[in-house]
Amino acid sequence: MHSPFLITKRSHRRLIRLFSLIGILSLVLVSVPVPSAQAATYLTTVRFYLDRQQSGLATGEAFDLFFTPATSLTGATNTVTITFPNDAANNTKWCKTGAGTVTPTGELEPAGTTQVTGESAAAMIGTLTGACTQTPDTFTISAVGALQAAQKYGVRIVGGTSAIGTGDTANNIKVTIKTRQGGSVDTDTYIAATSLVAADQYTINAAVDPTLTVALTGTDLAFGTMTAANIYYQGITSTVTTNLKSGYVSLVSKTGTYTNGTDTIADAAGTIAQGTSGFGASTSMAAQTILVSNVAPSCTTSLQTTTGSYNASEVTTNAWKQFAGSTTPKSAEAATICFYTAISASQPPGTYTTSVTLVTTAKY
Repeated sequence: MHSPFLITKRSHRRLIRLFSLIGILSLVLVSVPVPSAQAATYLTTVRFYLDRQQSGLATGEAFDLFFTPATSLTGATNTVTITFPNDAANNTKWCKTGAGTVTPTGELEPAGTTQVTGESAAAMIGTLTGACTQTPDTFTISAVGALQAAQKYGVRIVGGTSAIGTGDTANNIKVTIKTRQGGSVDTDTYIAATSLVAADQYTINAAVDPTLTVALTGTDLAFGTMTAANIYYQGITSTVTTNLKSGYVSLVSKTGTYTNGTDTIADAAGTIAQGTSGFGASTSMAAQTILVSNVAPSCTTSLQTTTGSYNASEVTTNAWKQFAGSTTPKSAEAATICFYTAISASQPPGTYTTSVTLVTTAKY
């Protein structure tokens, strides 16, 4: 049989050891830090526009970044970072020169346009400086001002001393975008995805044939039986359409003398006058080599008579004179060349004939 004294003593020692162990465990538990459960905040309405989507570019890339902060930033020393994956497909390929400067500029629409529907934003606030570093390739916009939560901002980044290129061909390239209060404390973040293709530009070509259309209205010029009391006149209208940059020229010539076989009607020498034998022409278009019409009533494609004296240039035989023309493309440009005949009271009788030729040439 055990002594009651011995049992009590052992129990006492065990109790002392037990309480000592509990005390040590309590100290250990008190000294272990408890992690805080701080929820991340995310950017919204993130847009990451590339100027080029072709992979392997050595230079010429630029970014347009749009986002709406969830957390307001204060002060004027904040940063926004754009970081590409830390792997061989991306490292040193977006930021082509280590520690090079880039130029950020606040903007309202991608690349300064207003062509992206619903993308209107406020320009990113601040004096904005930029740099890029490699491995991972990271673009940092510094001196960012007080961005307000729920306001969309836009910024464009182009190469400065650092060329901006592109990584390898791939889909779902993860791009991490962060705002940092004071440049050191992460506030909002977002992981966007972009894609690069082997070729993003296509050649478009099309052929446009030269065109020249000419329409002549009017009939043979039959002046009928003439007297010295009138000037007889009638016009031919030429309508030209051409797409040639240098335009066109319209010319007239006479194939022979105006004769009855023995006698002739003389060529006009600047005027046609009632009672004086003569044949000539004028045009409705200014700045040509034949004179501008001033006859009244105005010349039409119908035979008319008048009295007095009017402009009329010689229509040369087998040599061209210009009655219409242009130095630019034209659509349905019309000019009327007017032909005149008058005789004196002593003009010998007979049937007088000649012919004229009208030719329009495109100027290539």
